[in-house]
Formats: sequence, structure tokens, C-alpha cells
Amino acid sequence: MIQVTCAIIIHQGKILVAQNNESSDHPFQWEFPGGKIKSGETEEACIVREIAEELNLTVKVVEALTPVEHNYKIKAIRLIPFVCELISGKIKLNDHNAVKWVTIDELDELDLAGADKVLMQLAENRDRLKKYAGKKMH
Repeated sequence: MIQVTCAIIIHQGKILVAQNNESSDHPFQWEFPGGKIKSGETEEACIVREIAEELNLTVKVVEALTPVEHNYKIKAIRLIPFVCELISGKIKLNDHNAVKWVTIDELDELDLAGADKVLMQLAENRDRLKKYAGKKMH
């Protein structure tokens, strides 16, 4: 099973989602950005590195949410989510087609990648995200 982290970056009550490019395993689907953990790397270090590489943003991990496991036909992953605060940077797309800021309710309208969809179906994750989306994170 592949260990993958993802960042749920909350800024001004909205959540950042990224659209996969056509050559990804999940073309044109939306996801919480992130990536595979490298050997010897902590989960928290991985997500900070991945967001810097993929989006040119500096984030700070605020809280870990409940991980989910999802079996795509081509691979099985354990998705490890982190609520993150945007610290600095200007978004630069190095790995995705597009990004957008959405509310929690708008997430339900997106074609999310399978693991990300499962993540949002967990009531405990959704409830904790609602708490953060209601607060002002700088």
C-alpha cells in the first residue's frame, strides 16, 4: 500500500483543491494536493515539501485528520490528510491543470478522486474541517 499525504489548506474559510492534469492516474479529477512519502521522511515533512514542489506555497501543519485507505484498480493507497495553514507564496501550477478555493459544501459538487471522496465522507473529518473553515486561519 502506497503512503500518500494530502493537504487540506484552509484560507479565509475556503479549501484549496487542485485538478489533476491529463497524464495523471486520475485525469481531470480534483484532489487535495500532496504526494508520496519518501524513505526516511515524516508525514508532516512530506506534505510541506509536496506543497512547496507542486504549488510553490509554504504551509504549516495544523492538525492531522483520520487517514483513509482506497483501492484504485491500478494501486492501493493510504491517504494521510493534514489541515494546513497557508503561510506564504504565490500559487504556481507545477503539477496540476488548475486550482480553486471552495467551501466544504462545494466539495460535494466536484469530481473528486476516489480516496479524496472517501476522506470527505468520513463524518469526523468533515466535522473537524467545518470547525476550521469557520475560523479565520491567517
